[in-house]
Amino acid sequence: MQKAQIGIGDTFTLHLSAGNMTDLAGWQADLVFDPDVLKANSVTEGNFLKQKGGRTHFREGTVNNQKGKIAGIGSTRISQGGVDGEGRLLSVVFTVKAAGETRVALREFHAGSSAGKTISSTSPDVIITVGTRSTPTPSDKGVSLSTNMTPVPIGDTFTLRLSAEDIDDLAGWQTDVTFDPTVLEVVKVSEGNFLKKGGVDTFFLGGTIDNTAGKIAKISSARLSGGVDGTGTLLSVTFIAKAAGRTRITLSNLHAGDSSTEAIPLDTPELIITVERRAFPAWDVNQDGQVNVLDLIGVAQHLGAAASANRQADVNGDGTINVLDLIAVAQHLGESTAGAAPSSVDAIDNLELDPATIQAWIAQAQIEDDGSLTFQQAIANLELLLSLFIPEETALLHNYPNPFNPETWIPYHLAEPAHVTIRIYAANGTLVRTLALGYQPAGIYQYRSRAAYWDGKNAVGESVASGVYFYTLTAGDFTATRKMLIMK
Repeated sequence: MQKAQIGIGDTFTLHLSAGNMTDLAGWQADLVFDPDVLKANSVTEGNFLKQKGGRTHFREGTVNNQKGKIAGIGSTRISQGGVDGEGRLLSVVFTVKAAGETRVALREFHAGSSAGKTISSTSPDVIITVGTRSTPTPSDKGVSLSTNMTPVPIGDTFTLRLSAEDIDDLAGWQTDVTFDPTVLEVVKVSEGNFLKKGGVDTFFLGGTIDNTAGKIAKISSARLSGGVDGTGTLLSVTFIAKAAGRTRITLSNLHAGDSSTEAIPLDTPELIITVERRAFPAWDVNQDGQVNVLDLIGVAQHLGAAASANRQADVNGDGTINVLDLIAVAQHLGESTAGAAPSSVDAIDNLELDPATIQAWIAQAQIEDDGSLTFQQAIANLELLLSLFIPEETALLHNYPNPFNPETWIPYHLAEPAHVTIRIYAANGTLVRTLALGYQPAGIYQYRSRAAYWDGKNAVGESVASGVYFYTLTAGDFTATRKMLIMK
């Protein structure tokens, strides 16, 4: 337990750090505090999981300053492997509201390795002692720029935030934002909630976006009544990264005023953004450079589990492994993520997957379908995948191995569900063995996990002699016979 002392009205930053960790690949936690004493302003990721240029999926959680809780904070390393050592995982900025002693603590803290194993760790807390109000220096006040992701992989979106920092009586502001249009492209401009404190409306102008010139001109917001004090978000700008490199985002024509229409002097911040060449995206669950049925299985094995069970399987980063993660993978089936030849969705050899499982995925996806293009693409790809598991014709295939001693597998295809029986005959027509396989759904029964198995023994458990044998498949109205050879 640690203790820290600060004053009413101060802002301070709480850091969560890893200490002497081995193979850390992800973590998640809730943070609780006394809402009568503290207010959470911002949540940002540390750089520990980003070692060696690694990429992460960070979730800043849901801040509830009424209950005193930030729920669902977490980060998962998307790049291959975990990281070792010590370093910062998280930073949370608080504002002090009242005097007293209060505890900030972690709850539901879980950490995992790159192998999906739980890393045991204690949940730390810190005692915050709040004294009398301190007087901030002028350098404490102003505006800042920050981002929710750095470095940024090519093709990813990230959010730039313009925030007020310990400012007094702010009633309005305006600015232009400039950026390198060869590296970044603006997707959306949104107002923050800082000027809306107390339920007061604002007059917000999102400016004019020019992605050719690399500028958003004349963004502004004015509070319709009075001013506000403290720290909070003024503006959020969503960018997409177009090319690799380091680029600068700057503000120009930055002005702010108080409720008496007096100008508030501000320094002009800027931010350096590093854009990296894309690592494997989250939907390439097994990180092999191709999105195929193996990635679907990587999610399906953990359906219903919390993200701590397997961080890679929580594709959309919402803390739970469910059908939405299957949808995120299915939308990209067949894509190559590493410059390799495009993957075929029929990569199904030796997989523990059957049409019934895929049909269950489709049914669940249709229940969750919100009508978006994402769901349409994903359901279409799952239906295509299902078609690969249901052959056009029922067929009996060659057994393998052949010749064999003493065991063999008998593969077949079912175009429709049927009661399946395989009968094995000696060369003279004598029935040697009956394999009653029961009612089976349509599908491909070709690989050892699903094909019929014969151990080379007759109905009473005796090993049969060397020679030619015949096997007959009966499936509904379908019948076919092939021969095989035992060599001892």
